[in-house]
Amino acid sequence: MRYAVLICFILILAGIPALAQENLTEEEKSWIDKADTYEQDGWIYIYVEGKPFERGFQNGYLLAKHIDETIEIISYYLEKTTEKKWDFYRQAAEDMFLPVMDTEYKDEINGIVTGLKKAGVTKYDIVDITAYNGWIDLAWYYLPYTKAHGSCSAFIATGNATCDGRIVAAHNLWYEYMFCRKWNVILDVNPDQGSRIITQAFPGWIFGGTDFWISSAGLIVVETTMSGFKGFDPEGIPEFQRIRKALQYANSIDTFVDIMMEGNNGGYANDWLIGDIKTGEIARLELALDNPKLWRTFDGYYTGSNVAQNPKVRKEEAAGMDYNDMTSSPNGRWVRWQQLMRENYGRIDRDLAKRFLADHYDSYVEAYNPGSRTLCGHVEYDPNGLPEWDWGAYYPGGAIDAKVTDSEWASQMKFHAKFGHSCEIPFLAEPFLNAHPEYKWQEPYLKDFPSYPWTVFKAKDFSSMLDMAHMKQMKPKK
Repeated sequence: MRYAVLICFILILAGIPALAQENLTEEEKSWIDKADTYEQDGWIYIYVEGKPFERGFQNGYLLAKHIDETIEIISYYLEKTTEKKWDFYRQAAEDMFLPVMDTEYKDEINGIVTGLKKAGVTKYDIVDITAYNGWIDLAWYYLPYTKAHGSCSAFIATGNATCDGRIVAAHNLWYEYMFCRKWNVILDVNPDQGSRIITQAFPGWIFGGTDFWISSAGLIVVETTMSGFKGFDPEGIPEFQRIRKALQYANSIDTFVDIMMEGNNGGYANDWLIGDIKTGEIARLELALDNPKLWRTFDGYYTGSNVAQNPKVRKEEAAGMDYNDMTSSPNGRWVRWQQLMRENYGRIDRDLAKRFLADHYDSYVEAYNPGSRTLCGHVEYDPNGLPEWDWGAYYPGGAIDAKVTDSEWASQMKFHAKFGHSCEIPFLAEPFLNAHPEYKWQEPYLKDFPSYPWTVFKAKDFSSMLDMAHMKQMKPKK
């Protein structure tokens, strides 16, 4: 009896409804036995493996309560910010995404839906989970009157730029605090076909929308979106499938680019910073809809701060950004990245990368000044807000995490991760809302956002990239 009570208690802590265990078939129990999940320092780690439906089932079942809560928050947020209810996003996903998605990823999403139902969350279907995975494409690119949010800061460096000549990469995500507290899943996917992937995601996502990935084929990928971008092809393939497929099936920079380009719909238009630890080469793929461009090098660095680099993109597709306004967040952070890269050229390593992501130097005022122009962004301190993102003064948003790796650690599918601001400053909801009642509409979901300690995550039971990189079939399934 004591043992049974203990098992129920553990299941409840893990977010698994204890009574739902009785509903599992023997086969489903075997799938759950192969998965793993735990919580640490603000993160939820989940390991899933197997065929598409199986790994989806593990994701949906183990994270059911988190998926339910996150969709509730995001649907509320989207209705308030885009004036479109969740039914709009469902319809768009059903019309545009499901018809062009590969069977593999539809099966994985179907597995999530079935896992949710077995865990007692019965209100979602494949359309909901597809819309949920693709809501950024839909909200900020498909809707014709919205401007693309430019968020995140990142860099990748190699050769003479780093301390040992190998690759170093770092990234932080910028978005609203009200729902980013749920963007805290470390997703470790070990599929039956292609490469293994470790990334950061929302619960119930099949990809890493927060823009940091390591694959067992030796690729490190980070990205930052392009501010002021407009353009969308409703007949294209959603970004969430293209990036997942690229990380799962690409084994080089060239094959990564090929997969990302095929069916490009313009959604989540980004500067992708890519490193291949097998060769030491890095690249920047500026994946606009009409004017994509690729840069690559074995010696140097690329940075990202939501500033398009291709002059044709600036003129024709991202004209909503003022590239001469040095008071803006993207331009201010771009200047600061160049300062840090020059000052530390030849010495860049993981420790310096963590310091960069906690940086509060404002390149415009040339002083310590936490705000929207600093790499560790605090828009809640900024009297100007982020006009280019339609964020008003003192908006509750900014950098919500940090991730760092290098060639040595990536070969073990391992990285540093920090949830909350890198600088250790927490966000406290109650005093903020008292001072800024104009954001009371966020009160139902705006919570305290502490700064958690740095944590090390590693793919489960993974020893060396040499053991796995080319052992599985690399040809994508249709």
